[in-house]
Amino acid sequence: MGQLTAAQRLGMTANLVIFLGILSTLLHLLGLLGLLRGYRLPGLVLALLILGLGYGIRYGSSACLYAATAVFAGLSLHLAALVVAVWAPYSMLRLALSAWVCWRLCQALPTMRRLQQHQAFPLPMSPYGERLLRRLRARSGPQRGERSG
Repeated sequence: MGQLTAAQRLGMTANLVIFLGILSTLLHLLGLLGLLRGYRLPGLVLALLILGLGYGIRYGSSACLYAATAVFAGLSLHLAALVVAVWAPYSMLRLALSAWVCWRLCQALPTMRRLQQHQAFPLPMSPYGERLLRRLRARSGPQRGERSG
């Protein structure tokens, strides 16, 4: 595999934050339904915040990048305290994942500045997303201002 461009690296980081936001949201919704223990409403709010920050990063907001970095740094500190207080493999896994995402976000800070200077936003969509979007547009027919023929 060749060298990734700056936009691809930042896009992968944004996708990682979005993925974790979706995963955390689903886990917290299952917790609210009573299917999982330990997942409550404040965690759902944080999960939705992470999801929104991921999309903000994808669309070029440096404020969202800084906020996501702060959220994951705080989450890493919280989980580190939890690991020290009550060691559990699940807490250790969450700590490792949170610290890794925080590290990736810190690496993305200079990339974001460079891409903002070149006005490279919104970031390009993945080939799968582009294919899905084309199919959805084809089903819905011509849009306003487009010709049908």
